[in-house]
Amino acid sequence: MTETTDNVIHVANTDITIKRVKVKNLNEVTRAFTPFVAEFERIVKANKGLPESELMSLIGSYTDETVILASVLTDQSPAFYRELEPLEMLTVIQEVVAHSGDFFMRQIFIPLKSLGAQLALLGTTAYYHSTKSDSENPMS
Repeated sequence: MTETTDNVIHVANTDITIKRVKVKNLNEVTRAFTPFVAEFERIVKANKGLPESELMSLIGSYTDETVILASVLTDQSPAFYRELEPLEMLTVIQEVVAHSGDFFMRQIFIPLKSLGAQLALLGTTAYYHSTKSDSENPMS
């Protein structure tokens, strides 16, 4: 059985209840989190970690998505999150992702990695066949 308990953190003199991803909010969560996936993939491919400054930059680049993700997975409104200081928002988003980390890893990153591997294989195969046919049919 999966863990269904909520987590409570204290940010900006407010208790924030962090909820796990549920089917009822899956569409909003996926839509809000999708822009981050390509950025995380880029960071992983560069073989470096995700320093706090880079995470802050991502949150700044995708403020609307960050606010949606936080408000869907907590008991606070988008208006509350828009008034937070950047470091407070960083704390919230780290806790939100950590609380449903299994969802983000299994449902988003692993399928994307698998899809990437399939596309790479398809591209390699297509390239191999295109070079093979070129060498078999040289132009005169």
